[in-house]
Amino acid sequence: MIVADDRPALTQIMVAVPVRNEAKRLPQLLRALAASAMRSPVPVTVVILANNCTDHSTEIVRSFAHPSLRLELHEIEFADAHAGIARRKAMDLAARAGALILTTDGDAAPDPHWIAAALDAAHAGADLVCGRIDADCRHVLATSTGQRVTAAEAAYGNLQHELRHAIDVLTERQGPQRPHYIESGASMAIRADCYQAIGGLPRVRTSEDRALVHHAEVHGLTIRYAYEMNATVSGRLHGRAEGGMAEALRHRMQEEDPLADQSMLPVHLLAELWDRTVAGCILPFPSRAHPVGPRLRASDLEAGLPALERLIKETVRPQMLLHQEQAA
Repeated sequence: MIVADDRPALTQIMVAVPVRNEAKRLPQLLRALAASAMRSPVPVTVVILANNCTDHSTEIVRSFAHPSLRLELHEIEFADAHAGIARRKAMDLAARAGALILTTDGDAAPDPHWIAAALDAAHAGADLVCGRIDADCRHVLATSTGQRVTAAEAAYGNLQHELRHAIDVLTERQGPQRPHYIESGASMAIRADCYQAIGGLPRVRTSEDRALVHHAEVHGLTIRYAYEMNATVSGRLHGRAEGGMAEALRHRMQEEDPLADQSMLPVHLLAELWDRTVAGCILPFPSRAHPVGPRLRASDLEAGLPALERLIKETVRPQMLLHQEQAA
């Protein structure tokens, strides 16, 4: 764990972007990063890792220029190319002294305040900052199966996040305002010294973003979820990551009972986590990178919702109220 007083000042922003055949969307990303860099009080460098590209992605990067932005292009051919190794390499290249490393995707468009919001959160004490993402998923919601799993996740996920926040409050990992709990590589930042201290991005093929957040939590880093740090992603149906967002959206349109997000946990496990926390056992929340036990489907969320509602209303909220009264 890094002591706050020993941390170096943040003197530069390094944006790590893994790119594979993103010629169609790269111009939008670079323009968005340039607009965001104009609001940064420190220099901004974008590290583009173009891996296994067969389109004109590299030519687009070479031809782009903006006074607020410095571009570094690295070309590489991985024998076994996947999202996890590409982002890790990009972030490793971006890990410079005094840097706040931001990372996003080749199909993203960060907001103008994206960089400044991440820097503000870091200056306020965050080691790792999770921003929000927006996606145009109207094509998914146009299907009955997409509507079903989205509605089930919204109801179930809201209660799960309430329980997770209660656990984080009891363990002093988060403050009284409930975080958004989005953990996406399209909108994330980490201090370079912290990134190196915990050994960098975990070596996984997919869900490397969620794995990084869990890894940071295990190592005691301060994690903050910034509402102001927002990026828009494409909501496309064909992406590079196995089991990633594009694949999940595609399945939601095609399957009768689609898989829910892998961060959704069964009620019995949530109840066990709560009981252990109340008993004084301080453990990190389970990794969102891979499902704990069987992956839940839309029908599982629908069936488990009544039990989760009872757990929140009859156990979590009363015990949190008692905790607040004792703290006061």
